[in-house]
Amino acid sequence: MTSPLDDREKKRPREACFRRNPVILERQIDDTVFLVNPDDETIFYLNPLSAGLWRLLAETVSIAVAGSIVQDAFPDTPPDQIVEDVSKLIEDMERRRLILRVD
Repeated sequence: MTSPLDDREKKRPREACFRRNPVILERQIDDTVFLVNPDDETIFYLNPLSAGLWRLLAETVSIAVAGSIVQDAFPDTPPDQIVEDVSKLIEDMERRRLILRVD
């Protein structure tokens, strides 16, 4: 029997690479980052972790590399939790078309 996490990892291997969707606009107000999709004018608020991930995605990056960088920033957080959090954020950003999978 497989867990939901196992199924997610099969669909989105850690080696998959992603990059920002170039049509998405970024607005920063003080320390808060917002993303705007000009197609439908949807606004997305980024919490500190997702804002950090957004910065990483200025370049093409894999889930594994992003997880490693986040782990370095939060060394007291269990690695499994980091992988799960980064995977969920990337999945959500891709679903909302904020980022694109790079072949």
